[in-house]
Amino acid sequence: MPSLRTICVGLLLAPLLQLSVAAPATPASPAGAKCTGPPPSLPKTGNAVELPASTLALKYVAIGRGVQNYTCASSTSPAVAVGAIATLYDATSLAYSSTTALHAIPPMAVNVALPQGGASSSGSPLNLAAQNLKPLGNHYFDAAGTPVFDLTSVKKSLFAAKAANTTAPASASKGPGGQGAVDWLYLKSKPAYNSVGLGEVYRVITAGGKAVCSQAGPQSVQYAAEYWFYG
Repeated sequence: MPSLRTICVGLLLAPLLQLSVAAPATPASPAGAKCTGPPPSLPKTGNAVELPASTLALKYVAIGRGVQNYTCASSTSPAVAVGAIATLYDATSLAYSSTTALHAIPPMAVNVALPQGGASSSGSPLNLAAQNLKPLGNHYFDAAGTPVFDLTSVKKSLFAAKAANTTAPASASKGPGGQGAVDWLYLKSKPAYNSVGLGEVYRVITAGGKAVCSQAGPQSVQYAAEYWFYG
């Protein structure tokens, strides 16, 4: 008999079974729903060097779905990362109730088209086999190349700088193009920028997003990942 590890206020999530557009979805929970109980543990890669642990409190867990952007000087050049654009969907309650179900989402989401409306107030939830995840905000890079996480649904934001990275596990989903999963990252708030309510974010359980140059020019690669926010 499963133990009652935690109670997530205002939400009862159905188990993640399989990706099916015909499956009825549970009603979308309010973004930023409060959860009680022990916080879930950040996943590990199994690599010799893991991302450093946070000393802050877990605030939100999100599924990011979007594209990683690159430039290629030629067909034989290494791809140079120039940013990313993603919609963030609130998976905080799911993280507290079942990390197994949570970690199954990015490998599926990377193969599913983004809902219309993105993270706007009229945006559709990310509907994955009974998981109905409401938009939490957006991830993008500003004109100066700073990673920005704008959690509009809960009025929080983070202007970040990369502090550490580690390669994704060999078992990670390589994405629709089969080019590989991007690194797991640890990012901290950037000095002199006005972040609100957030101090750190981890990008983990990545699926897709890695580029391989086939010709000169820009390249956008589909990806999905979990983002764990601390503050």
